[in-house]
Amino acid sequence: MGKFFYRPSSTPLNRTKTAGFTLIEMAIVLVIIGIIIGAVMKGRDLIKSAQIKNAYETFFAAHYKLIGSYYDKTGRILGDGAINGGNGNPNGWMDQLALSNGTYRSQIISSLSAVGIDVCSLVKSNLTSNECGPNSLNIGQISLDGEYARQTVWVGYYYANFNGRYRNYLRIQNLPTDFAIALDRMIDGVANCASGSFVAVPGTTCNNGQWPDASTTPYTHAAWIVEF
Repeated sequence: MGKFFYRPSSTPLNRTKTAGFTLIEMAIVLVIIGIIIGAVMKGRDLIKSAQIKNAYETFFAAHYKLIGSYYDKTGRILGDGAINGGNGNPNGWMDQLALSNGTYRSQIISSLSAVGIDVCSLVKSNLTSNECGPNSLNIGQISLDGEYARQTVWVGYYYANFNGRYRNYLRIQNLPTDFAIALDRMIDGVANCASGSFVAVPGTTCNNGQWPDASTTPYTHAAWIVEF
C-alpha cells in the first residue's frame, strides 16, 4: 500500500504584496509640490513687479518728469494755456488735457519740443504705432495687464479740488487697481488713496484711505499730484 507524504516545497509560495505610500513618502511628495507651487507664485510675482516697475519708470514717472523739466526751463506749467500746450489763456491750472486725444498730444509735443525736450525719446510704452507725432499712441497711452483686468491706460494733465485745495495733477485713467496700489507704495511708501502725492481721483472709490478691492473693482482712476 502506497504511502503519500506531503513534502513542503523548498521554494515558498509567492505572495502578492500590496503597494502603497507610507506617511513619510506622502509628506515628501507634499513638500515637493509646495516648493513647486511656491516657486511658480514667486516667479509670477517677480514678473508682475518687473512690469509695474518698468511702467513706472518709462511711462508714468517720465510724464511727471516732463512736467518738472518744462517748469524748470520756462517757469510755466505744462498744459496751462495755449502757450504751454493747453487751451486759452494761462491761469495757473492745467487745462484738463487727456492725452488719449491726438490734438492734445500734438499740442504738448510741440510745446516740449519748442524748449528742447524730446518727449518721444523719454516716454516709452508697449503701444508703438506712429511713435512720434500727433498720433503717437506711446506718448499718451500704455497697455497694462492687471490681476483682474487688461487695460489701455491713458494719462492727462488736469487740476481738481483735493480736500478743499485745488491742485494740478497727472491723471492716470483706467489704471488696474492692483497697479494703483503698487504705484502708491512706490511713490508714497504706503498704499493710501486719500493722502500723499499719489491718490484716487476725486469722485472715485476711496473708503477711509483704502483702495477698492481689485477683484470687484478691477480698474480705477489715480492722480499723481504735481509739486513744483
